[in-house]
Amino acid sequence: MYLLKSNEIVMNKNTISKEEVMSIVRQKPNQKTFGLPIKLFIFNSIDSVKIADKRLKKKKSFDFKLKKKREKVNKINQKRIRKAIKRGETEYDEKVLSDTVFSKVLFREKLKYKFGQKPIVFDSILFDKSVEQIALFLKKKGYYYNNVKGNVNYSEKDSKAAVSYSINSGPLYVIDSVKLLGSSLIIALYKKYERKQLANEGEYPFRNIPFDLDYLELFREDFSKFTRDETVYKFYTSNIHFTADTLKKTMKVNLILEFLDRFVQDPNNKDSVKKVPFYSTEIKNVYFHLSDTLNVKGSYSNLMLSKGIELTDSLAPQFLNTLNTVFYQKISYSKKKREKLKLPKGTPDPFRMVYVKYNGDKPWIKPEILELQNYLEQNNKFKEYYLDRSYRSLIQLGVFSSIKPILVEIPGTNKLDVHYYLEPAEKQSFGFEPKFTTTSGLMGANASVNYTNKNLFRGTEKVTLSFGGGFETQTQVLDASRKGNFFNTFEIGPSVKLDLPGLFPTPPTLLKSKRQKPRTEITTALNFEKRDIFDRRVFQLNYMWKFLVGKTQVFKMGFPGASVIKFVQIDPSPQFEQQLNTINDAFLTSSYSDQFVWQDFKFSWEFNNKEKDFQEGKKRFLNSIIYFSTTLDAAGNLLYAFRGRQDMISDQYQFQNLIYSQFVRIDNQYILTKKLKQKTSLHMRLSGGGGIPYRNTKTTLPYDYSFFAGGSNDNRGWTARALGPGGYKYHLDTNRLGTQIADIRLGGSVEYRFSMGSMFKGAVFSDFGNIWTYNEDQSRQYSKFELKSFLPQIALSAGVGLRLDLDFFVIRLDIGFPIYNPAYEDGARWVFQDMKTRATYYKEGELFFGQTNEQVRKIMPKPFPINFFNFGIGYPF
Repeated sequence: MYLLKSNEIVMNKNTISKEEVMSIVRQKPNQKTFGLPIKLFIFNSIDSVKIADKRLKKKKSFDFKLKKKREKVNKINQKRIRKAIKRGETEYDEKVLSDTVFSKVLFREKLKYKFGQKPIVFDSILFDKSVEQIALFLKKKGYYYNNVKGNVNYSEKDSKAAVSYSINSGPLYVIDSVKLLGSSLIIALYKKYERKQLANEGEYPFRNIPFDLDYLELFREDFSKFTRDETVYKFYTSNIHFTADTLKKTMKVNLILEFLDRFVQDPNNKDSVKKVPFYSTEIKNVYFHLSDTLNVKGSYSNLMLSKGIELTDSLAPQFLNTLNTVFYQKISYSKKKREKLKLPKGTPDPFRMVYVKYNGDKPWIKPEILELQNYLEQNNKFKEYYLDRSYRSLIQLGVFSSIKPILVEIPGTNKLDVHYYLEPAEKQSFGFEPKFTTTSGLMGANASVNYTNKNLFRGTEKVTLSFGGGFETQTQVLDASRKGNFFNTFEIGPSVKLDLPGLFPTPPTLLKSKRQKPRTEITTALNFEKRDIFDRRVFQLNYMWKFLVGKTQVFKMGFPGASVIKFVQIDPSPQFEQQLNTINDAFLTSSYSDQFVWQDFKFSWEFNNKEKDFQEGKKRFLNSIIYFSTTLDAAGNLLYAFRGRQDMISDQYQFQNLIYSQFVRIDNQYILTKKLKQKTSLHMRLSGGGGIPYRNTKTTLPYDYSFFAGGSNDNRGWTARALGPGGYKYHLDTNRLGTQIADIRLGGSVEYRFSMGSMFKGAVFSDFGNIWTYNEDQSRQYSKFELKSFLPQIALSAGVGLRLDLDFFVIRLDIGFPIYNPAYEDGARWVFQDMKTRATYYKEGELFFGQTNEQVRKIMPKPFPINFFNFGIGYPF
């Protein structure tokens, strides 16, 4: 036997991707991590005989305990039988023994067989099969005259086999012309599809394209979906047939593309089918079936039997039947459009009409809400993506446990009836939600008890009451030499969230368009935070409008004039207050004092194409995932407009005896995910934002709107909130703070991720960035953002990471190494400069403190400390 050492692909020319060919090879060598077969080593290092012996001992111990338990349970049951007989009863509550099967998995057993990997022994049958499959794959790609040879190099010294596959692809068949056969309607749609492809990809389909069967199959899927989206009902891939006429001399293919008619049941003979041409389809009626008994008084079964009606619907037997029907019509057209369509005043729209079928006194969802989710409108054309959009819109309401759309063809016409069968989800629910977080690189553990009521007023309103609390590890504020104690912050508080359809307070039906599906989110929360240095109370009210645009975009806009109202009250401990007074720093005092924020405006936009398909060349695949978000905040401007009626204190205006903040702030984030080879990917992030405090705010942004740098989700060469701001020389400041905040941020990351097995993932990364203040901070010189000097102030780090992927969450451990520190003197900023003596670094300290090198080394922190143990939950971005 020979251990499979390696597989190698040798090609005469780069016609086919080697990764594609390698994926066909039946046998792969043992997985390696950093070039070492660690999983194989784990498997071989654990003795299976010892595991079997240990398992046998555990099984004997389990059987012995099980025997004792059964004897005890039998005694209990005998006692209960006697008591039942004594009471004259024929039944008794039998005690049943659980866990009667030995199913324990030993740690070494799990380590060997789950984390380890058994030796991959070279198999000549699989080798021959791989040669055969590669040849078939090349033929499928258009290389009909390929030549594939396999070679095995056996090493008697270490009993290993190195396999190579030599590939001569040969000439390629190319599609030269296409002939169309079929109905005029489908051919016309194909011409339209051609124009679309020309606009999107710059060329017609099948024009000088390799005779690739995968491409032909992708075309069938794409064109059939396109056709169904162009009003043709039930046009599938099976209705597309290819015939190829190949010419070996020229390696050209003349392709015949035939569009077949559909088969339908013969109305004159139910046992046979007949061919009919496809046609453009319209919607006749739309029905919503609220299949439930929520509002039925008495027995539903008896009621239906008394009326001679079946319990289940004949069209959808898994759903209950309905008794009552209400017809809803929407009036929304403008006067101008009504005149164009010649509709009398007050006449309902010719499209927006639905039938709602229900049980009980009234539908448990208002008909106008259901109509808003339907895109297959009456008297309008059928388009399959309208059906998909309707289904997705109904799911997003969150009030149904089951949704099934059914289309019914009306014989003798080109029309369809649309039926939506809906079952209600549980209206009220309680939940317990534990969480582990790493917000801003700070680890926390919290939990909340939630009560949720869906469909509160029959309009899919959702109210959620929560009460939660937890612990978080916060960095030290004043003493930078000490790290924060583990879980040194306790938080607790209630919150209420109300989710309403439409733009509350206006009714949902006021909107004429269905596409955005706006909802209103009103949230209020009260939070109590306790630390050893202060107690903090936060009240916040958010009033936001949310718009969903397709699968990729989410817009949020705050209620104009009162988007967010936030009040922060801080009670510092006597010691902390004394330290703040001693430092006498306006920026620091402002950050840890009472704050009142009245946001006039809030806007955010998110773009995420994760759920969308992209095309490159002629193959459909998910090419790149792009995420972009931007948030704009403006606060204090409305209150400042009424400053003439307000009192002043220390040159700042007050509202209800509270000094309010005034600022404008924007924050942006761009993330690009690019899939590379199998199980590897490249991830890039760029973040930038800034805020301008002005007029009623003299120093910096409020603490909760400030920017931080460093930590497990930011620049991992620095600990959380320790980087910056700007070129601030923290190493020369003996009173430096442990938490650094500022008004402007710029940063980014590049991360290469790779698989190390089924559960472990690895990463190599580099981070860059910094924060800056908008106004000059006298206690932190060089912290102000200057356009001419900010580039040399961008810190740079690199590192490696290990991630444990447990499917439901990811545990992450990254090690960051600072490479470039802008706080140091020129000549000492790079980690490789003066690496042995750090002469430039300590010389700066000698000049600043006026002390000897030996004395300075005791005062100044060590340069370029490695930021060990960047622990996180989930990926950094």
